[in-house]
Amino acid sequence: MNPCVIPTFPVDIVGDGRWMSMHNRFVQQAKSSEPDVVLIGDSIIQQLQFSSLWTEKISSLHCINLGIGGDRVENVLWRIKNGEFDFPARVKAVVLFVGTNNTDCTPHEIFEGILEIVKQIKQLLGNVIIVIPTLLPRGQFPNPYRERNDHVNTFLVDKFSNEANKDELTENVHVVKIHENIVGNDQTISHHIMHDYLHLTNKGYTKIFGKVYDTLCELLQTS
Repeated sequence: MNPCVIPTFPVDIVGDGRWMSMHNRFVQQAKSSEPDVVLIGDSIIQQLQFSSLWTEKISSLHCINLGIGGDRVENVLWRIKNGEFDFPARVKAVVLFVGTNNTDCTPHEIFEGILEIVKQIKQLLGNVIIVIPTLLPRGQFPNPYRERNDHVNTFLVDKFSNEANKDELTENVHVVKIHENIVGNDQTISHHIMHDYLHLTNKGYTKIFGKVYDTLCELLQTS
């Protein structure tokens, strides 16, 4: 059975209950807020709110950030199914970014898990705009995790950007290719873009997630 399609909350290894506390806070936020844009995912989404891109541009779109560091596909699926998307008013767009932490899963398992999340979002929010940024490369030098993320991206682009695959699931879902032009000609990643070769610097967010902001603006304007 594919673990990515089974809604699961993470084991509390540290024992401080922090993940569940964050989830409960997000559930309460959902009940009391009326955002136009919801962002959900792992630490890349969570740390976006501390960037100048968020402060100067993204926050003006009336957003709520539901990122939790370390989250896997099945964790986000569990959160969505357990109250974090119970908004009192219509949400216009969702940005979904997750998958790089599923290091023990195959690319197709991760892809299927993301599809399951998309199905759940549509079930809860109707035909909302869904923006899926591609997974970023990771590691200073070439490694198997980079290859895995590339394979996931290939599946996503083929599913949601190929006119031949258009159906109810793909309707109003937009993949943004943010993984391109990060790896240099020597196949390395600069610490100026990813300070630890996984998480983005402030400059990295502006360069890479700026494409997500531009896509959101365009889609919201025409919706």
